[in-house]
Amino acid sequence: MPHPVDIHVGKRTRQRREIRGLPQKELARQLGISFQQVQKYESGANRISASKLWQLCIVLDVEPGYFFEGLDAGSRNRPRAVGEAPQEGYEADPRSARQVLDLNQNFQRIANARVRRQVVQLVKSLTGS
Repeated sequence: MPHPVDIHVGKRTRQRREIRGLPQKELARQLGISFQQVQKYESGANRISASKLWQLCIVLDVEPGYFFEGLDAGSRNRPRAVGEAPQEGYEADPRSARQVLDLNQNFQRIANARVRRQVVQLVKSLTGS
């Protein structure tokens, strides 16, 4: 039975990979492993070693703590239980991760720098930032 922390780290890996727009095969290639191994990491079936976690940080452009965000600090060994308040931020919902990916891909297609700045300003104004 996979440990809840391994499941959580795997989910965070998948979410970040999807946000970055990386297929499992490409992530596997960059890590020097098979895509089946990536699948096992993402499901929590296999634990990610410290050295592989470090490589993941580089490839996915995150700090190591990213993988543990959202774990219940009280027990330090399980993700939030069903019914508990979700973690703040867009990555708590995998559908939102897909929306962020779509937004990012389309944003990068905007050639005009002025228009890109205006889009950023629009998003900030919509969030109240």
